[in-house]
Amino acid sequence: MGAHGVVLIDKPKDITSRLAVDQVMRILRVKRAGHFGSLDPFATGLLSVGVGQGTKLLPFMQAHQKEYIAVIGFDKATDTDDHTGVPLEHFSQVHLDMEQVNAWLKEHTGWINQTPPDYCAQKHNGTPLYRLKRANKEVSPRPKQVHIETAKILREGPDWIEVQIVCSRGTYIRSIARDLGRALGYGGYLRELRRLKSEGFCIEDAFSIDALQEALQQGQKVVIPLADALNIPKVRLTAPGVTGVLEGKPVQVSWVKDELRLPEGGYVAMINENEQLVCVARHQPQGGIWGFIERGFRPY
Repeated sequence: MGAHGVVLIDKPKDITSRLAVDQVMRILRVKRAGHFGSLDPFATGLLSVGVGQGTKLLPFMQAHQKEYIAVIGFDKATDTDDHTGVPLEHFSQVHLDMEQVNAWLKEHTGWINQTPPDYCAQKHNGTPLYRLKRANKEVSPRPKQVHIETAKILREGPDWIEVQIVCSRGTYIRSIARDLGRALGYGGYLRELRRLKSEGFCIEDAFSIDALQEALQQGQKVVIPLADALNIPKVRLTAPGVTGVLEGKPVQVSWVKDELRLPEGGYVAMINENEQLVCVARHQPQGGIWGFIERGFRPY
């Protein structure tokens, strides 16, 4: 089909993100696709899939926050920090002090140092830690800085809570569950996880795998065009500008048709007269140069 852009999928539980991408490729009959941030097999929710040239958009979408609904259990600890792992310890008498829970969540908002789970994609000498862990090797994930915007308790039970979390890319919700449980003196693991927002998109706009197939058969638009998928300023190029950009030249002031107040160094989506994405450029004026190409795209 020659589709280029982003498809939003509501990933079901018990399949990998890669398998969800493979199903999208089969339905759309595209040869190239990739997700912009995996979900664990047990998790559900928004999976943004770049198809065709859409796979090149991720570097310009990483600033967007992610939002999750997480159910955290405290009755055990597991080696994966979720319900699929091997239990390491059980806690039969859980008594949650909700003031203590709220205090911990409040203390762990803003920028924090977070240690990823042992089963994570972080690499050691080129090998993901989850593969080393599966091979019974000792692993030591490196702490990283992440940003927790909000963590709000929605519901609570005798040994669990449901939390709405808004956070930066790269945050491990499993680590939040693990660390909270330890702080309370119990286990901490994810029972459920659902992603609601990612890359500037919302779950309300996503298709289930079956709905994607049906929508395509009915002639509905299922692929968000490249230019529309980017939540950054857009400017139009002149015809000579499109030619110059496709040749890889720096963007000239005379090529830019729109006047925008833009911060120096910011990303801009440059489009042709048909509103097709020609490149993402960094605005760096110097003399007659308006900016420089960060990533080029072929109009289709």
